Amino acid sequence: MLFNYRVLFQRSVAFLGILNNTILGLLILYRSPKKLGNYKYLMMYISIFEIVYSLLDFSTVPEIFSKDSAFLIVIDKNSTILPDFFLIYAIVAFCSLFGMSMAIFAIHFVYRFLVITGSTFLQKHHPSKVIGLISFTMFIGIMWSIFSYAFFRPTIHADSILSQEYLISRHLDISEISYMGPLFHLPNGTGQYNTNWGAVGTIGLMTILIGLSFSTVFYCGYCIYQKMKSMSMLRSSIDTSLQSQLFWALVFQTLIPVVLMHIPASFGFLFSMFGVSIELLGKLPTITIFIYPALDPLPNFFIIKNYRHAILEFFGCSKRKPSPASSNESNPSRRVIIELQERVSTMEAN
Repeated sequence: MLFNYRVLFQRSVAFLGILNNTILGLLILYRSPKKLGNYKYLMMYISIFEIVYSLLDFSTVPEIFSKDSAFLIVIDKNSTILPDFFLIYAIVAFCSLFGMSMAIFAIHFVYRFLVITGSTFLQKHHPSKVIGLISFTMFIGIMWSIFSYAFFRPTIHADSILSQEYLISRHLDISEISYMGPLFHLPNGTGQYNTNWGAVGTIGLMTILIGLSFSTVFYCGYCIYQKMKSMSMLRSSIDTSLQSQLFWALVFQTLIPVVLMHIPASFGFLFSMFGVSIELLGKLPTITIFIYPALDPLPNFFIIKNYRHAILEFFGCSKRKPSPASSNESNPSRRVIIELQERVSTMEAN
């Protein structure tokens, strides 16, 4: 009965993730500030990414099982709505999306850093640069898929662990599930265990890539914050407010997967690597990882003014007001400031 409640909860959260990210996508397309420029396509990319994540969760309702040296993603064939032959590829997709997630947020910070510092990198062929950033994250996802499929596939030892620790309590047979994941230690036939270097190397590579993404986020985030502080006295309140809204929305949007996905999964990987993991370290990320796409759009709803007002208008709590014309352009004493504003605005609108 508890298992059925998990499936119901997971599908409900997945549906909420699809709904929230669809709403955010519509807001990005139709209610974004004009100065947002091509950055809105990067924002759309996150929404599409999280919709795909939620669709996979809704259709397969996977569960993470962790015990000793195993950290496995398990799909019950009785609960999924996908054909059996597709399930192994669905799990590969989960692994790929997990590996891509921080890289996606990293390229957002890189983009905001380039814009706010007035980098010449974005001044020519701007759309192609956006496509290049997106392609970089897809390359990471493809690479992570290849390694996952090669080194996380089912083994006889994993079958044995699942049969003893997972299947009996759920009244299932090994033929009724599909699974994949790292098994860090394998028996050598003499009663001893050898390190599974394929699994260790794959997780090590993932850790390096995620670590580089974290470093990029921290460095660019710090530089953006310092630059906003130094420019606050030179730029109009409207422009400064927009830059601040985008920055803080991105910060909180990045913190959500860090707290709900990467930290819980990291504990599971770490304890499994030492062969001392417990089932709680699988049950916790099962819930938190699949909640994240439902919560991740919320910072944009609350922080970005245009989106917040659009939602309030929808519920009848606010009336849309025309934006007042700025008087800065008619004020000769503000022309130098306007030139500084246009430097950033032109880059984002190209």
